[in-house]
Amino acid sequence: MKITLSRILTALYGILFILFLVLTLTLRIEEATSVYMTGYLAKILEPHVENNLLLVLSYAVCVILPYFMGSTMFAVLISKEKYGRDIRDLGSKNAGMTNMFRVYGKHAGIATALGDSLKTAAAIFLGRFVLGEVGAYLAALFAVLGHMAPLWFKFRGGKGVISSATAMLVLDPIYFAVCLVVFCLVFFTTHWVSMGSIAAAFVYPAVVYYGAKIRSGGAYSATLPAMIFACFVGVMVIFMHRQNISRVYYGEEKKMYLSKKKRQAVAEAEKQLKEEKKRK
Repeated sequence: MKITLSRILTALYGILFILFLVLTLTLRIEEATSVYMTGYLAKILEPHVENNLLLVLSYAVCVILPYFMGSTMFAVLISKEKYGRDIRDLGSKNAGMTNMFRVYGKHAGIATALGDSLKTAAAIFLGRFVLGEVGAYLAALFAVLGHMAPLWFKFRGGKGVISSATAMLVLDPIYFAVCLVVFCLVFFTTHWVSMGSIAAAFVYPAVVYYGAKIRSGGAYSATLPAMIFACFVGVMVIFMHRQNISRVYYGEEKKMYLSKKKRQAVAEAEKQLKEEKKRK
Protein backbone atom coordinates (compact mmCIF):
# COMPACT_ATOMS: atom_id res chain seq x y z
CA MET A 1 0.00 0.00 0.00
CA LYS A 2 1.41 3.37 -1.05
CA ILE A 3 1.95 5.84 1.79
CA THR A 4 0.31 9.16 0.92
CA LEU A 5 -0.42 12.35 2.81
CA SER A 6 -4.16 11.64 2.79
CA ARG A 7 -3.63 8.21 4.38
CA ILE A 8 -1.23 9.60 6.99
CA LEU A 9 -3.70 12.34 7.93
CA THR A 10 -6.63 9.89 8.02
CA ALA A 11 -4.68 7.66 10.43
CA LEU A 12 -3.59 10.67 12.51
CA TYR A 13 -7.12 12.02 12.88
CA GLY A 14 -8.38 8.54 13.68
CA ILE A 15 -5.81 8.17 16.47
CA LEU A 16 -6.60 11.65 17.85
CA PHE A 17 -10.33 10.91 17.79
CA ILE A 18 -9.92 7.65 19.73
CA LEU A 19 -7.41 9.21 22.15
CA PHE A 20 -9.58 12.21 23.09
CA LEU A 21 -12.72 10.05 23.20
CA VAL A 22 -11.12 7.64 25.68
CA LEU A 23 -9.61 10.43 27.79
CA THR A 24 -12.88 12.37 27.90
CA LEU A 25 -14.89 9.33 28.98
CA THR A 26 -12.41 7.92 31.51
CA LEU A 27 -10.68 10.83 33.24
CA ARG A 28 -12.14 12.25 36.43
CA ILE A 29 -11.53 15.61 38.14
CA GLU A 30 -13.92 15.00 41.00
CA GLU A 31 -16.47 12.27 41.56
CA ALA A 32 -19.36 14.64 40.87
CA THR A 33 -17.70 16.48 37.95
CA SER A 34 -18.16 15.15 34.43
CA VAL A 35 -15.18 15.77 32.15
CA TYR A 36 -17.53 15.17 29.23
CA MET A 37 -19.55 18.28 30.18
CA THR A 38 -16.96 20.57 31.82
CA GLY A 39 -13.71 19.65 30.09
CA TYR A 40 -10.45 18.52 31.65
CA LEU A 41 -7.52 20.65 30.56
CA ALA A 42 -9.05 23.98 31.61
CA LYS A 43 -10.09 22.56 35.00
CA ILE A 44 -6.61 21.14 35.70
CA LEU A 45 -4.87 24.39 34.77
CA GLU A 46 -7.37 26.58 36.66
CA PRO A 47 -5.37 26.76 39.93
CA HIS A 48 -2.14 27.62 38.08
CA VAL A 49 -3.23 30.13 35.41
CA GLU A 50 -5.00 33.46 35.79
CA ASN A 51 -8.70 32.98 34.98
CA ASN A 52 -9.04 35.46 32.13
CA LEU A 53 -5.87 34.22 30.46
CA LEU A 54 -6.98 30.61 30.87
CA LEU A 55 -10.35 31.39 29.31
CA VAL A 56 -8.75 33.13 26.32
CA LEU A 57 -6.27 30.29 25.79
CA SER A 58 -9.00 27.65 26.08
CA TYR A 59 -11.23 29.39 23.55
CA ALA A 60 -8.25 29.94 21.23
CA VAL A 61 -7.43 26.22 21.26
CA CYS A 62 -11.08 25.34 20.53
CA VAL A 63 -11.16 27.77 17.60
CA ILE A 64 -7.75 27.67 15.93
CA LEU A 65 -6.88 23.95 16.00
CA PRO A 66 -10.33 22.74 14.84
CA TYR A 67 -10.30 25.30 12.01
CA PHE A 68 -6.90 24.07 10.82
CA MET A 69 -8.06 20.45 11.13
CA GLY A 70 -11.23 21.22 9.20
CA SER A 71 -9.13 22.88 6.49
CA THR A 72 -7.70 19.48 5.54
CA MET A 73 -9.50 18.79 2.25
CA PHE A 74 -9.38 15.04 1.68
CA ALA A 75 -11.23 15.28 -1.63
CA VAL A 76 -8.49 17.51 -3.07
CA LEU A 77 -5.66 15.45 -1.58
CA ILE A 78 -7.01 12.11 -2.79
CA SER A 79 -7.91 13.38 -6.26
CA LYS A 80 -4.42 14.80 -6.78
CA GLU A 81 -2.55 11.86 -5.25
CA LYS A 82 -4.44 9.05 -6.97
CA TYR A 83 -5.78 10.59 -10.16
CA GLY A 84 -3.50 13.57 -10.80
CA ARG A 85 -6.36 16.07 -11.04
CA ASP A 86 -7.92 18.55 -8.64
CA ILE A 87 -11.53 17.49 -8.01
CA ARG A 88 -12.45 21.18 -7.87
CA ASP A 89 -11.88 21.33 -11.63
CA LEU A 90 -14.13 18.35 -12.41
CA GLY A 91 -17.81 17.42 -12.22
CA SER A 92 -19.73 19.83 -10.03
CA LYS A 93 -16.34 21.32 -8.95
CA ASN A 94 -17.19 20.67 -5.30
CA ALA A 95 -14.51 19.23 -3.02
CA GLY A 96 -16.76 16.71 -1.32
CA MET A 97 -17.83 13.09 -1.14
CA THR A 98 -20.67 13.29 -3.68
CA ASN A 99 -18.51 14.78 -6.45
CA MET A 100 -15.72 12.28 -5.72
CA PHE A 101 -18.28 9.48 -5.91
CA ARG A 102 -19.59 10.70 -9.28
CA VAL A 103 -16.20 11.41 -10.85
CA TYR A 104 -13.92 8.70 -9.42
CA GLY A 105 -16.28 6.08 -7.97
CA LYS A 106 -17.34 4.70 -4.62
CA HIS A 107 -13.85 3.97 -3.22
CA ALA A 108 -12.77 7.59 -3.68
CA GLY A 109 -16.06 8.76 -2.19
CA ILE A 110 -15.74 6.50 0.85
CA ALA A 111 -12.11 7.53 1.45
CA THR A 112 -13.11 11.19 1.29
CA ALA A 113 -16.05 10.72 3.67
CA LEU A 114 -13.87 8.78 6.13
CA GLY A 115 -11.20 11.48 6.23
CA ASP A 116 -13.71 14.33 6.55
CA SER A 117 -15.58 12.49 9.31
CA LEU A 118 -12.49 11.67 11.36
CA LYS A 119 -11.06 15.19 11.20
CA THR A 120 -14.38 16.63 12.43
CA ALA A 121 -14.84 14.05 15.19
CA ALA A 122 -11.24 14.52 16.37
CA ALA A 123 -11.68 18.30 16.46
CA ILE A 124 -14.90 18.06 18.50
CA PHE A 125 -13.45 15.71 21.11
CA LEU A 126 -10.36 17.92 21.34
CA GLY A 127 -12.68 20.85 22.12
CA ARG A 128 -14.63 18.77 24.62
CA PHE A 129 -11.42 17.65 26.34
CA VAL A 130 -10.29 21.27 26.72
CA LEU A 131 -13.53 23.09 27.56
CA GLY A 132 -16.36 20.57 27.87
CA GLU A 133 -19.66 21.03 26.06
CA VAL A 134 -18.95 24.66 25.12
CA GLY A 135 -15.61 23.64 23.65
CA ALA A 136 -17.22 20.81 21.71
CA TYR A 137 -19.77 23.08 20.01
CA LEU A 138 -17.15 25.77 19.36
CA ALA A 139 -14.77 23.22 17.83
CA ALA A 140 -17.59 21.76 15.72
CA LEU A 141 -18.47 25.18 14.32
CA PHE A 142 -14.89 26.02 13.33
CA ALA A 143 -14.14 22.54 11.98
CA VAL A 144 -17.12 22.87 9.62
CA LEU A 145 -16.09 26.44 8.76
CA GLY A 146 -12.58 25.20 8.00
CA HIS A 147 -14.01 22.61 5.62
CA MET A 148 -16.08 25.24 3.81
CA ALA A 149 -13.30 27.85 3.65
CA PRO A 150 -9.98 26.00 4.09
CA LEU A 151 -6.88 28.10 4.68
CA TRP A 152 -4.61 25.44 3.13
CA PHE A 153 -6.56 25.41 -0.16
CA LYS A 154 -7.12 29.12 -0.88
CA PHE A 155 -10.51 29.08 0.90
CA ARG A 156 -12.06 26.91 -1.86
CA GLY A 157 -13.61 24.12 0.15
CA GLY A 158 -16.61 21.83 0.18
CA LYS A 159 -20.21 22.34 1.18
CA GLY A 160 -19.77 20.91 4.65
CA VAL A 161 -22.38 18.15 4.48
CA ILE A 162 -20.22 15.28 5.77
CA SER A 163 -18.50 17.52 8.33
CA SER A 164 -21.84 18.88 9.55
CA ALA A 165 -23.41 15.41 9.67
CA THR A 166 -20.45 14.06 11.64
CA ALA A 167 -20.69 16.97 14.05
CA MET A 168 -24.42 16.32 14.54
CA LEU A 169 -23.71 12.64 15.23
CA VAL A 170 -20.89 13.29 17.69
CA LEU A 171 -22.70 16.11 19.52
CA ASP A 172 -26.08 14.37 19.78
CA PRO A 173 -26.85 11.06 18.01
CA ILE A 174 -30.62 11.42 18.51
CA TYR A 175 -30.78 14.78 16.74
CA PHE A 176 -28.58 13.33 14.01
CA ALA A 177 -30.97 10.39 13.57
CA VAL A 178 -33.93 12.74 13.10
CA CYS A 179 -32.06 14.77 10.47
CA LEU A 180 -30.89 11.57 8.77
CA VAL A 181 -34.50 10.43 8.40
CA VAL A 182 -35.35 13.77 6.78
CA PHE A 183 -32.36 13.46 4.44
CA CYS A 184 -33.29 9.90 3.42
CA LEU A 185 -36.93 10.79 2.77
CA VAL A 186 -35.94 13.62 0.44
CA PHE A 187 -33.01 11.84 -1.21
CA PHE A 188 -34.79 8.56 -1.97
CA THR A 189 -37.77 10.52 -3.29
CA THR A 190 -35.83 12.92 -5.53
CA HIS A 191 -32.37 11.27 -5.86
CA TRP A 192 -30.83 14.71 -5.31
CA VAL A 193 -28.20 14.63 -2.57
CA SER A 194 -28.25 18.42 -2.49
CA MET A 195 -31.97 18.61 -1.70
CA GLY A 196 -31.66 15.97 1.02
CA SER A 197 -28.77 17.90 2.57
CA ILE A 198 -30.67 21.20 2.41
CA ALA A 199 -33.77 19.66 4.00
CA ALA A 200 -31.75 18.15 6.86
CA ALA A 201 -29.89 21.43 7.46
CA PHE A 202 -33.15 23.37 7.37
CA VAL A 203 -34.82 21.30 10.11
CA TYR A 204 -31.72 20.94 12.29
CA PRO A 205 -32.19 24.16 14.37
CA ALA A 206 -35.82 23.22 15.05
CA VAL A 207 -34.77 19.69 16.02
CA VAL A 208 -32.23 21.05 18.52
CA TYR A 209 -34.66 23.61 19.96
CA TYR A 210 -37.70 21.36 20.33
CA GLY A 211 -35.57 18.34 21.20
CA ALA A 212 -34.34 20.07 24.36
CA LYS A 213 -37.92 21.05 25.25
CA ILE A 214 -39.23 17.51 24.79
CA ARG A 215 -36.38 15.90 26.73
CA SER A 216 -36.82 18.23 29.71
CA GLY A 217 -40.60 18.20 29.65
CA GLY A 218 -40.62 21.88 28.76
CA ALA A 219 -38.41 22.88 31.70
CA TYR A 220 -35.28 23.72 29.70
CA SER A 221 -34.43 25.21 26.34
CA ALA A 222 -31.47 24.26 24.17
CA THR A 223 -28.16 25.74 25.32
CA LEU A 224 -26.85 28.83 23.56
CA PRO A 225 -23.81 27.02 22.05
CA ALA A 226 -26.09 24.30 20.68
CA MET A 227 -28.46 26.81 19.07
CA ILE A 228 -25.61 28.90 17.62
CA PHE A 229 -24.07 25.81 16.02
CA ALA A 230 -27.43 24.54 14.75
CA CYS A 231 -28.30 27.89 13.16
CA PHE A 232 -24.80 28.17 11.67
CA VAL A 233 -25.11 24.74 10.04
CA GLY A 234 -28.64 25.46 8.83
CA VAL A 235 -27.70 28.76 7.20
CA MET A 236 -24.27 27.83 5.83
CA VAL A 237 -25.18 24.45 4.33
CA ILE A 238 -28.12 26.02 2.49
CA PHE A 239 -25.94 28.96 1.39
CA MET A 240 -23.22 26.62 0.08
CA HIS A 241 -25.89 24.81 -1.97
CA ARG A 242 -27.22 27.98 -3.65
CA GLN A 243 -25.95 26.87 -7.08
CA ASN A 244 -27.60 23.47 -6.61
CA ILE A 245 -30.89 25.19 -5.84
CA SER A 246 -30.53 27.15 -9.07
CA ARG A 247 -29.78 23.98 -11.05
CA VAL A 248 -32.79 22.23 -9.55
CA TYR A 249 -34.99 25.18 -10.53
CA TYR A 250 -33.77 25.03 -14.14
CA GLY A 251 -33.84 21.21 -14.29
CA GLU A 252 -30.05 20.89 -14.58
CA GLU A 253 -29.19 19.24 -11.26
CA LYS A 254 -27.77 15.72 -11.66
CA LYS A 255 -29.34 12.90 -9.70
CA MET A 256 -27.37 10.23 -7.86
CA TYR A 257 -28.31 6.57 -7.77
CA LEU A 258 -26.76 4.07 -5.37
CA SER A 259 -27.31 1.18 -7.77
CA LYS A 260 -24.49 0.74 -10.31
CA LYS A 261 -26.93 -0.66 -12.87
CA LYS A 262 -29.20 2.34 -12.47
CA ARG A 263 -26.26 4.74 -12.87
CA GLN A 264 -25.17 2.96 -16.04
CA ALA A 265 -28.72 3.00 -17.42
CA VAL A 266 -29.05 6.73 -16.72
CA ALA A 267 -25.65 7.44 -18.30
CA GLU A 268 -26.63 5.44 -21.40
CA ALA A 269 -29.95 7.28 -21.67
CA GLU A 270 -28.17 10.65 -21.41
CA LYS A 271 -25.69 9.56 -24.08
CA GLN A 272 -28.48 8.54 -26.46
CA LEU A 273 -30.30 11.82 -25.82
CA LYS A 274 -27.16 13.81 -26.69
CA GLU A 275 -26.71 11.80 -29.91
CA GLU A 276 -30.32 12.44 -30.91
CA LYS A 277 -29.88 16.17 -30.32
CA LYS A 278 -26.75 16.19 -32.50
CA ARG A 279 -28.58 14.44 -35.36
CA LYS A 280 -31.38 17.01 -35.20
